[in-house]
Amino acid sequence: MTTSQSVVLSGDERTTTALCERPLALEKDVLRRRIYAPLAYAPVRNAAVVPAVHSECLSLASWFPLVWRRQGSALEFVAIRALLNDQRAQPPAARTLLPMILHGYPFVFDPDLPTGLQSRKMLDDVFADAPTDVGATITTVNHRLSRATMSRFQTLDRFAHDMTVTAAVTEALGALNAFEPWALKFNIDGHTVEIPDLLVIRPALFDGGTLAPLLQQLGIPCAQMLSLHRISLFRAGILLVMAKAFLKATRDQAPVPGRTADMEPPPAPNVHLQPASA
Repeated sequence: MTTSQSVVLSGDERTTTALCERPLALEKDVLRRRIYAPLAYAPVRNAAVVPAVHSECLSLASWFPLVWRRQGSALEFVAIRALLNDQRAQPPAARTLLPMILHGYPFVFDPDLPTGLQSRKMLDDVFADAPTDVGATITTVNHRLSRATMSRFQTLDRFAHDMTVTAAVTEALGALNAFEPWALKFNIDGHTVEIPDLLVIRPALFDGGTLAPLLQQLGIPCAQMLSLHRISLFRAGILLVMAKAFLKATRDQAPVPGRTADMEPPPAPNVHLQPASA
């Protein structure tokens, strides 16, 4: 009999997807460290659920569902890059398509403070396990912020600026009681794969004039968020295909009784998908 196993993105994994594993203050010896391209870090490559803002909806909706996630009493607009925290569960062509906040990594916002333009920036104390170059120092020999550091700080500032409007749209939708749960839960070969606490806008609201005052008040950013949110939900099908392929490859590569250590496991399937038009 097959025993069902659960793979649920919750608890500690939420901290990982928020990209704040071990934040350090930017002071003293920390300023002497080197930083590398975002994709050199496993949290960037593997994070399945990542915060997003309105200005990046057009690019992200081509591959990822854009929904809201409940975090305690708060709601957060997020992109779902995969059903599992592993880059191999993401569509291959979208693995370099990073949400804006990931472009600022390994710098992160102080997790103990609300995200905003005045938020303190910190360094996530994570080893770059896949560097592609020599990296760059955080500060120069003259004790000034390096060009690489400044570029990532500017990216985080842009994210914080756009987060203000994104949060306003989210708050307005909440006031209209516009959300309903979105059950992103599948049984794949005995594995229960689930991302809990997700919310979407109730479909009926798009058919009437309920959202019209919201569009008048918040303008184009709101219209873009709402329309691309609705379209992006169909991308869940791509993520399901990739999760199935990833779990199958993992199962096929598991040790087989009687197989010697020097025998090669069967190769993982190579799945290539094209994005649906937005």
